Amino acid sequence: MKKQTRIFTDVTIPAFLQASNKGFTIIPKKNQAGQVEFIVEGRDIDGALTELYSNAPIGCLDFIKSLKGLRSSIFALKGERK
Repeated sequence: MKKQTRIFTDVTIPAFLQASNKGFTIIPKKNQAGQVEFIVEGRDIDGALTELYSNAPIGCLDFIKSLKGLRSSIFALKGERK
């Protein structure tokens, strides 16, 4: 399957994708409007999103750890000056 790229502004979706341990690369980046967005790269992102919307089970602590890490990247990027 071909490598895919998706951009998300909602931190919870990349947190799920990271916690699912499917090898996605997640890159936080500040966009032109100053909003932090998450670029997700990997194979079968659409399949992982289907799992998310089907309420696939993942570890609560894994999700919380991913969410905290990604939220800290928001604060770090927001603190940067252009």
